[in-house]
Amino acid sequence: MIHIACCSNEKLAPIFGVVVTSIGINVTSDDVTIHLVHNSLKPRTVKRLQKIADKYKVELDFKQIDTDILKDCYFDKSKHYGDIMMFARLLLSSVLPDLDKIIYLDCDIVVLKDLQSLWNLDISDVAVAMAPDLTFEDKKSLNRLGMTSGYYLNSGVILMNLDYWRKHDVQNRVISYILEKGDKLIYNDQDALNSILQNEHKVLHIKYNYSYCYFHRLIGVSHKEKIHEIIEARDNPVIFHYFGPLKPWSLGSYLPGKELFIKYQKLSGWNYKIYQKHIFKRIIYTLIPMLKSKMWENKTYIEGWENYYKE
Repeated sequence: MIHIACCSNEKLAPIFGVVVTSIGINVTSDDVTIHLVHNSLKPRTVKRLQKIADKYKVELDFKQIDTDILKDCYFDKSKHYGDIMMFARLLLSSVLPDLDKIIYLDCDIVVLKDLQSLWNLDISDVAVAMAPDLTFEDKKSLNRLGMTSGYYLNSGVILMNLDYWRKHDVQNRVISYILEKGDKLIYNDQDALNSILQNEHKVLHIKYNYSYCYFHRLIGVSHKEKIHEIIEARDNPVIFHYFGPLKPWSLGSYLPGKELFIKYQKLSGWNYKIYQKHIFKRIIYTLIPMLKSKMWENKTYIEGWENYYKE
């Protein structure tokens, strides 16, 4: 049995439905239980998510939590998508006391291949395994946190050793750090995990947390030592993560890998769109194809970015 955890509020529930769909279709080597940690979903939302899980033969375990322990954790709503539930992943060792290990996934991902290889990784002597966040902010983030070596890690996909978390009081250590630093942290719990666990982690291959950001033309310049891994992951991602300000469900958005999300969103049967920044510019691009050659995206991403992941 592979155990997976996600954290959601009512707003993100349709996006979580896409996660469930992609897992149900692509994780076939073993049975899967997805533990959904939430802070009060509407009954009709629970029913709809359960319908998706039943369709794709995934066991869904709803865990409603009291977020009072997180009420003093600072976050800027103008900078972060979501709400206090962004910190809920830090509570998994307490919320799931009978499990020794879990794969944590953000809701803005699609699973494209079986997760058995990730699940079987040995993390017996560390708290987590996470993939590098190879964006242009990673070195600045390391310096900002006073870290002199290694990579800044992305917390959207985490293989967590829950037994280690309990034995080494990781939950309280990370939350205490967040409370101490307050608004000095930019990426909140991700910053805290990087700082507190800088000597208690393993680094995952980028294929387990690949992003449209890695289609940027200059990514190979800033991370030459990782270019082969980036290309390998680009061709065969296991998990595609839409981290960053652009989301594939935003009306008028253009980004590499959007087709993957749309595919599984359609299969989930739960359509969801929102408006986003620069929406009018993007609507113009949509209505007037001749402007496509002038798109910001074509100037930013590698040549041929639109042709990836099309069936």
